[in-house]
Amino acid sequence: MSDKKEIQKQRMMKYFIEAAKAIIKEEGVKGLTARKIGDVAGYSYATLYNYFKDIKELLAYCAFDFFEECYQYMIESKNENLNCIEQLIAYTDAYFKYFTANPDMFQLIYIEDLGNIPIELLKGDKKLSIGILLKECICKCAEEGYIEKENIDVIHNLIGSSIRGKLLLLVNKRDEKSSEDLLLELKAEIELLMKLKRQDRGSK
Repeated sequence: MSDKKEIQKQRMMKYFIEAAKAIIKEEGVKGLTARKIGDVAGYSYATLYNYFKDIKELLAYCAFDFFEECYQYMIESKNENLNCIEQLIAYTDAYFKYFTANPDMFQLIYIEDLGNIPIELLKGDKKLSIGILLKECICKCAEEGYIEKENIDVIHNLIGSSIRGKLLLLVNKRDEKSSEDLLLELKAEIELLMKLKRQDRGSK
């Protein structure tokens, strides 16, 4: 494919992605149809299928864009005056608050069936920035001696699972706890994980 055709393809894909995202933000995933996406994008809905295999593939691109929005929101909480644990708590707090304020994005990313993720989204700059940001912060905690380096991946997975689990309960109204209460629980969990190594040292 020539550069000109590739640029045109990317431009057309962007029109449909932005149209789908606008509908999701306004009406949620359930309000999404090919015809409605085409209307918002300004093209026939049939044109959509020239650029995406199906709606699921289009939704995968939307999901990655929303992840990037969340990442940008999290970055705003970066503060050089915080130590690594405080910064990790600030990042997870922002992560949680983004999806609390945008439950339809959470529904899309974590609950909807997106089918097979397009290869393009798994390469290069399309990597999930949120996970990388949290991992880097946890690695910093290991460098400063709060946790063992071999536990980085386990702690990363535990924190991610806790955030998503709490959000799932909150978004689906399956827990009577407020978002503030759940954030306090998340903070306490992180602080506990960061104290374990020091407790072990004290017992030796």
